[in-house]
Amino acid sequence: MGIGVIAAMSYTVTLGCGCRVYVACHPQTGLAHTRIIETRSPECAVRSHAVGVRIPVWELLPYEPDDPRAGRRIPPYRRACEDPDR
Repeated sequence: MGIGVIAAMSYTVTLGCGCRVYVACHPQTGLAHTRIIETRSPECAVRSHAVGVRIPVWELLPYEPDDPRAGRRIPPYRRACEDPDR
């Protein structure tokens, strides 16, 4: 019964907000156990993203708004026609 070699014990991931996260992995299993903000992006609007702060695993997932229309851009010529009460 031997233990295989894990190629990467840690790595970095860039979030959608631009912040870079250091992900530490267990040396024997390779499972990620800690995620820490390594670099905060100047464009980041997430208040909890400070350097050195641990983040939960779900913040690594792509952002999916609850309202599918939230990510939709309205063309400039239609903005005046939109009913604000809808």
